[in-house]
Amino acid sequence: MDLETKVELLAHTPLFSSFTRDELRTVATLFSEKSYRKGRTIFREGDAGDTFCVVVSGELEVWAGTENPRLLSRLGAGEVLGEMALLSEGRRSATVKAARAVKLLELDRESFNRFFANNAKVLHYFSTLLTRRLAATDRGEVTRRPTTVVTVSALADLKGKSLVADALAELLREYAQVEVLRVRTLPLSEAAQRGRPPLELSDAEQVPLDRIKSEIQVRAGHAAALDVAVGSEGPEGFVRGFEAIVAKLAEAFPYVVVDLASRPAFLAGCKREVADLSVEIVDHAEPGENPSAGDSPRVFQVINLFNRTSLPVAVNHCEPFVIPEDPALPPGPGPGRVAYLRANPRAPASPPLRRLARKILGMSVGVAVGGGAAFGIAHVGVLNVLEDNDIPVDLLAGASMGSIVALGYAAGISPEEMLEIAARIGTKLTTLSALDFTLTGPGILAGDRLTAIFSPLLGPVKRFEQLRLPCRVVATDIETGQRVSIGEGRVDRAFRTSCSVPVLWVPVRRGDRVLVDGSMVDPVPAEVVREMGADLCIAVNAVPSPRKGVSNAITRLWHRVNALNPLSYLGDNRRLPNTLDTFMNTIQILQHELGQFKAISADVRITPDLSEFTWIEFYKTQGLIERGAEAAEKALPEIKRLLAERREGVVLG
Repeated sequence: MDLETKVELLAHTPLFSSFTRDELRTVATLFSEKSYRKGRTIFREGDAGDTFCVVVSGELEVWAGTENPRLLSRLGAGEVLGEMALLSEGRRSATVKAARAVKLLELDRESFNRFFANNAKVLHYFSTLLTRRLAATDRGEVTRRPTTVVTVSALADLKGKSLVADALAELLREYAQVEVLRVRTLPLSEAAQRGRPPLELSDAEQVPLDRIKSEIQVRAGHAAALDVAVGSEGPEGFVRGFEAIVAKLAEAFPYVVVDLASRPAFLAGCKREVADLSVEIVDHAEPGENPSAGDSPRVFQVINLFNRTSLPVAVNHCEPFVIPEDPALPPGPGPGRVAYLRANPRAPASPPLRRLARKILGMSVGVAVGGGAAFGIAHVGVLNVLEDNDIPVDLLAGASMGSIVALGYAAGISPEEMLEIAARIGTKLTTLSALDFTLTGPGILAGDRLTAIFSPLLGPVKRFEQLRLPCRVVATDIETGQRVSIGEGRVDRAFRTSCSVPVLWVPVRRGDRVLVDGSMVDPVPAEVVREMGADLCIAVNAVPSPRKGVSNAITRLWHRVNALNPLSYLGDNRRLPNTLDTFMNTIQILQHELGQFKAISADVRITPDLSEFTWIEFYKTQGLIERGAEAAEKALPEIKRLLAERREGVVLG
């Protein structure tokens, strides 16, 4: 870098705004230029502070701590670092790493002291800068990086890479509400067939910005597109060229999605140097598996079941993102497939791709659906309001009756369909038909009819591998008191287990465990939603405290029958509740209070007012659903506010 270029760079840095041109020339001669590759540690916490730096290009990350590092801030072009250690003659208070290839102008201690240590305007600038950084650290705020690069690659012979890249670019644009650039890498021979000289990555550092912009294809309402040719420049040339493109277009595109071609072979290996986030098409992955733990870049795995070698996995965690076969998805490349996915959010292939985009943005939403027998029907109203107001539901966890609603929604049954099914099965006759008394098991009811009655809420889905959204249900190990999270096997067996109210329904044996109602230990499984990978958790506690004077049909029948019993008039028995009411009210009180406690970890809590209903009134579906909807409406402003905060680009560190 020549002297005049350095002078111009320093002149546009706020720190040097008070310097004359001659002073800038003098200072510029003392700065040395240094370049660092992505991932390189530039300073370590505790090192001697003997260098002052100005960021010319690229991006730095500042980390505090060694055992459990915490991201403090990001620094880009024009920012400075190292001043406090020099002014205090102390050591580095943080570790600084290159988040992207970076160029720095570095100044030694002697030169720093000569020009800055006694300059009042410079010291005032440092003071203001320190105050601003300390305030941001105290609030735990870390500014989102100016440009995030997402690469999409695939293992050999696996299809779906371009579909994922195209859909991701459009969905990131829709959810983040910013401009997104989709870059497709092409072998030089293929790019040359387009009839005009291709934009080659090897030339990107020298090519004027106007030339790069002229190659970008722009369509109103869509992500921009850019094709670049990859020749024989090799990995280093590819990385340098791509870094140049990102640097030149950073102000225009906060997100860049790169479709990495399979040829040349070195491209897939370059994602470590190019990507901030990497999406990989694989043929198998374990739920919740994070292949990039402790590494960079962060990797998101996608399983495309269109590939015959891909193995289905239980859909019970935010990751991996499993794309089922979708017969209606238009074949071949082109905009038709993305248009189909955008127009059909409930199409089989759409939910995992939408969840992937929201996870990248830190906006994935999980809902903890609580228990409560008939009270659980109110969750249908909650889900209906969320869907009507475009609040995404990316994953669910349920307990007891809530497990049925959660699994049904995860199976692809819409709230409208649930409303119809609930109205059809929510009758007194159906309620009574669920009472399959047994004399052989440790419970009053066998539970087989319960499964048969509510199975229509699951549609054709039989196993967790067939779910469209990740879902888990919770049960209680009656012998240890432990919460058991169920996310594999048959879904009807899972909700039957989660609904096994002790004494009322026969427990379920699962392996070496004897399981009962999940509400006994976790009536609102918000913690499970967090464990499944949700960024934002909404918890619904539908179980109210009992209200005096509210009775159900069984209670009223009991009183009428008991009036014929002469022994009931002895003592104070007639003014006491019957055994079943005492038992169920006790459970209701415990579940309400425990549910409120378990929901504390959620970002938003929804508590419908269902105090005028009772646990057995499945036939009052309309009223229960309406109360759930009313509570969800009240929570909408808070949900939208939290999602907007994440979208605006301030991330809690």
